[in-house]
Amino acid sequence: MYPRFDTLTFITPYGLMLVIGLLACWLLARRRALKSGIDASHIDLVMPLVFAVSVLGTQVLAIFTPNNVAITGAALTTHARLSVFALLLFAIPALSVYARLSGLSSRTLLDLFALPVLGCLVLIRLGCFMAGCCWGDLVNQSPQLANIAGPGLAAQVFTLPWLAADNLWTAVSFPAGSFAWRQHLALGLIGPEATGSLPVHPTQLYECLLLAVLFCVLLRLQGRWIAAGSSVLVTLGSYAVLRFFIEFLRADNALVLGRLTFTQLVCIALFSGCVMVMTAARRSA
Repeated sequence: MYPRFDTLTFITPYGLMLVIGLLACWLLARRRALKSGIDASHIDLVMPLVFAVSVLGTQVLAIFTPNNVAITGAALTTHARLSVFALLLFAIPALSVYARLSGLSSRTLLDLFALPVLGCLVLIRLGCFMAGCCWGDLVNQSPQLANIAGPGLAAQVFTLPWLAADNLWTAVSFPAGSFAWRQHLALGLIGPEATGSLPVHPTQLYECLLLAVLFCVLLRLQGRWIAAGSSVLVTLGSYAVLRFFIEFLRADNALVLGRLTFTQLVCIALFSGCVMVMTAARRSA
């Protein structure tokens, strides 16, 4: 639950799981390409492109969420991460451009990556838990919570009071030096002598479990989608719904519209877009 290993300082827990996830995504996408009769070399060329564009997109999205610094602090802001929505919002257009240049169907190419990317996210969320990033809200009311300057900050780390539980069995306390510990220290919820953060929701594991279930369900149902592009639309829409609700329990994104974060607004846009495209496709069929 630390940003870095104690002995291997050049390797981060998140970075390790990210590499494993990308390798798994690459191998699974290659396998799906071969089954579809598509030259797997296209997958080999696309994977570095997807990674590079996603990393760049992460930096671009950070420009639109400057208030997150007040929530997470500079430590997490400078911590190298791959934003899931940078992967979705920037890698998908890059794949479409590559498909056009290479003479492939963009819908078919996106379908090849839909489930592999979902599997990759399962491993990335494990890395998030190991690194301590993407942590959740407080599981119960802290006496110091009322003293936080600004109602928005208090709401951010305790978004849904009706979910409060004194003995929630899934609650975790991240150790001293972790991102959650630094946040709670900066907000005055704990003192510098605290050996760990206050108990929080392990949102990384919540999402990891839900993603694994979603992956298995979509893998079983994929044979029912005949039209090209159906797999990626269903996967994107399903993930948008899942992430929208998980976001209520995350404490690392600032609230921008009522109790909604920028990520939740993106989820609404993604889900709406998927529904509109699928509806239009059915009408034209």
